[in-house]
Amino acid sequence: MTDAQLEGPTAESSGEVLQLEHWIYGASPEKGYGTKAESTGLNGPLYQRYLGSHFTPVRVEKTASGSTVIDARMIHPAPANDEVLLSLLGRGIPDEYNRPTIQNHTIVLPAALIRSGRLTFASAESAVLDFDRRIPKASGRVEPVSIRLPPGDAPHENPGTGIRRLITKAAVDTLVSRFLADAHGRTLLLCRGSTHQYRNELLYKLVELLHAGGDIPLFTAISDAPTLSAMNHFRLAISSRGVRADGTWTLLDASIDRATLQPIRGRAPIYSRVASVFES
Repeated sequence: MTDAQLEGPTAESSGEVLQLEHWIYGASPEKGYGTKAESTGLNGPLYQRYLGSHFTPVRVEKTASGSTVIDARMIHPAPANDEVLLSLLGRGIPDEYNRPTIQNHTIVLPAALIRSGRLTFASAESAVLDFDRRIPKASGRVEPVSIRLPPGDAPHENPGTGIRRLITKAAVDTLVSRFLADAHGRTLLLCRGSTHQYRNELLYKLVELLHAGGDIPLFTAISDAPTLSAMNHFRLAISSRGVRADGTWTLLDASIDRATLQPIRGRAPIYSRVASVFES
């Protein structure tokens, strides 16, 4: 992002259009995997270090066949500038040997706008997908992604609104207690039989609810089970089935009827805020 955006985007104050930096990681003919395109004002090393070596943490069984759907989302906080990285994982164009590839399109979002509800992960995703439709073979320097904000200071919606369609309140309360009790704990959330769209939406609403409604610091999360080598880069992973994980991970079923952890003493206001959003 530009210096002006880091200090406070002009678009935010006008309530019109936000111009956000982004980059595309994927396979290029004769070059292999790397950064294929980036917006003109992006300081790549400042942000790409947060993704480390897991730009495409997709399990081997999903990459081998081009007919297997790859549709996952990653969230990484970039705390130095109070920002958050949203990565859309999907299929890239076939390589020079017509082999299937993976693409990661990452956008840099102001965390303050996520907390306020003026910007949602879903609206950011829509803007990124629109860019991909308009420029399917983007390369080199590209334009920023444009996102229209609600007028004035009005929120787009309360962060986490509608989450009750995706997960039980008992599971949410358990997750809140888990995050409050262990600042470094990892949770594997099981949503058996769910679709990619279901898990992506659940990821968005959980992070919005816990961060904005529960005052829990932004955390790394992914909407599908990543590779074993990438598992420990995340604090929350959502999966449609059980996956292998080490003993630092806690398994949580999204459909439980009763919370499996007691509320943390002295944090009642957080549970109340989360409950009010859950019921909305």
